[in-house]
Order: sequence, then C-alpha cells, then structure tokens
Amino acid sequence: MPQKQQKRNLIAQIESELQTQLSTLKSAALESHKSSTGEESKAEGKYDTRGLEASYLAEAQAEQVTLLEEQLGRLKLMEIPEEPDSVLLGSLVLVAGEEDELGYFILPVGAGKHIEMEGQTFTVITPESPVGQSIFGKQEGEFISHPVLSEAFISEIW
Repeated sequence: MPQKQQKRNLIAQIESELQTQLSTLKSAALESHKSSTGEESKAEGKYDTRGLEASYLAEAQAEQVTLLEEQLGRLKLMEIPEEPDSVLLGSLVLVAGEEDELGYFILPVGAGKHIEMEGQTFTVITPESPVGQSIFGKQEGEFISHPVLSEAFISEIW
C-alpha cells in the first residue's frame, strides 16, 4: 500500500474518533441547553443559580462543538506529503532515544490519540506541542534535545 494511502487511512481513523467525540458533545450540549431552559432550572430563590450554571455549561459545550467542527474541517483539507525531506504537517516520524524509539504523527488536530501502523504505535501531536516544536522542520538524522525525549535523533520520516 502506498505511504500516502496509509496516511489517509490513519487520518480516517482519527476523523472517525473525532466524529464520535463530536456526536457525544453535541448530545451533551443539547441536554445542557434543555436543562438551562426547562422548568427545573427556574430559580426557587435569589441564591438559586442552577439555571445560570446550566446556561454557562451549555454555552461552553456549544463552543467546544464549533471548535471540534473546525478541527475536523482542517483535517479534511490538509495536504498529505508524499515523501517529506523534513518533518512537516502530515509526517510520520520515528524518534530514536537512548532506550526506545517513539513514533509521532504530526497533524493539526487530534493530539494525544494513538494509532498503529505496521506494529509501531504513533502518537498524534501538533506542531505547537512541546515535542512538535522540537522536531518540526528537522531532517532525518538530526539530533534533538527535549526534556521528554532526552538526547534523541530523527531516525525516519515518511
């Protein structure tokens, strides 16, 4: 299977997880909105703030829905590099340290998710993350220094 297609498959897995998360968040936001406007949220006294608290929660959840929808849009529009010379958005990267080798998938969203490819686990990170900042733009064979990674080097980029 060509690397570009493998990356598309991995991105599809991330999209699926984000879609599930979005669906759950939309349901929760709808329930919070109903709670904030329903009969049970009416104040029973001047210090009763249940309705106000529920409306704040609904508003925050609605903002999270919008943010997640924007992130999914960015992921769908992202260009996938074929064989990058340096670590770019859409790169799969292996970083070899003193004791182990860590895999990263550089994406604009989905940080912290884990995916498997050919027996290697890759952690999704963004270029803005601390590790992302350490490896973004680096070339294969370059050494990096980072508190999490110690002394390490970029062993492979796809």
